[in-house]
Amino acid sequence: MKTIASAVLGMLVAGPALAADPGVTDTTIKIGDVNIMTGPAAFVGRGFSVGSKVAAEEVNAAGGINGRKIVVITEDDGYVPARSFQALTKLLEVDQIFALNGTSGTANVLAMMPLITEHKLPTVVSQAPAPVVYTPVRPTVFTFGATYENAFYAQLKYIHEKMAKPDAVYGLVRQDDDFGKDIEAGFDRAVKDFNLKAPVRIRFKKGTTNFSAEVAQMKQAGVTVLANGGIFAGAANILSEARKLDMPLIPAEVWSEGIPASAALLAPAGYDYLVGDYVSLNGPANEKFRELAKKYVSEDELKNISRYTYASYIGMKALIEAMRQCGKDLTRACTVEKLRGLKGLDTGGLSAPVDFTNDKQLSGTAVGVYQYDIKSATFK
Repeated sequence: MKTIASAVLGMLVAGPALAADPGVTDTTIKIGDVNIMTGPAAFVGRGFSVGSKVAAEEVNAAGGINGRKIVVITEDDGYVPARSFQALTKLLEVDQIFALNGTSGTANVLAMMPLITEHKLPTVVSQAPAPVVYTPVRPTVFTFGATYENAFYAQLKYIHEKMAKPDAVYGLVRQDDDFGKDIEAGFDRAVKDFNLKAPVRIRFKKGTTNFSAEVAQMKQAGVTVLANGGIFAGAANILSEARKLDMPLIPAEVWSEGIPASAALLAPAGYDYLVGDYVSLNGPANEKFRELAKKYVSEDELKNISRYTYASYIGMKALIEAMRQCGKDLTRACTVEKLRGLKGLDTGGLSAPVDFTNDKQLSGTAVGVYQYDIKSATFK
């Protein structure tokens, strides 16, 4: 009897990973990624997934996190919130992930929030850093990125100070939803702070494709600076209509228009548009990242690199550093604690250093303003 009891005790001592949080073994850590891998916005998810993969493979090549290798498991939600909930359910119950990096769009991460909260899942949101994600603050959720409000305010500030004529007329066209409200908040701040002439604000329903009436209204109002709250094809259609009416515009855009696929849609309208972003869109840091990525991803995956790739890479790097600080005794609670204390994490110039030591658990709020050059197809 004594021998049996000793054997059982020995098994318990020898196998501590069996009692660890889900997703952790002696050799691996599973990180989940719910993303847009199919549908019209699939290029967003595909770009994002490259960043997670590069960060994981980079640390794995160096021996992993305290001897454990990262395994990234991606589930497609097609940009549909109900599918996001289903995808995370599968990752939690079947794959038993330890933490979450990919979170899709704003409505999608909100759909997943009950599961994130219930499972006390360490989560870094870098794809949809909207105020509704961190207001109220969820204890295990950390957000990386600026608001659309700040991004548009930064662009309009730059346009006012560096580009626009003194008699410039400012206009806003935006979706009639929370995303659009955030854009309008930035527009209103700029109008107030800089005493801008802004006679027109236009809202449209998500999914609108014909903007002839909205743009005609803009032209009638004499708009010369446009805060364009369209996304992807919508943003392109708005600029295309403006070109048909030969409007001399300086357009400010959503940061999603800073990716190659979006630029290809907007370029035919012929405007050197601006975007505000919390990650770098060009320069030595981006070139260095691309060289790093070549070691770990295929040629086809390299083609998907975009601003979402950099955001994903930074989000995963934050998770990695927090898990590393926990040592061998890795738990979700420890990871959350270390994320909460994360300060000054270097991103290699892809963004401002990561710092979650604030009451919103929010970092990456510094915004850069970039202008697309149609002739060279690059941002400056």
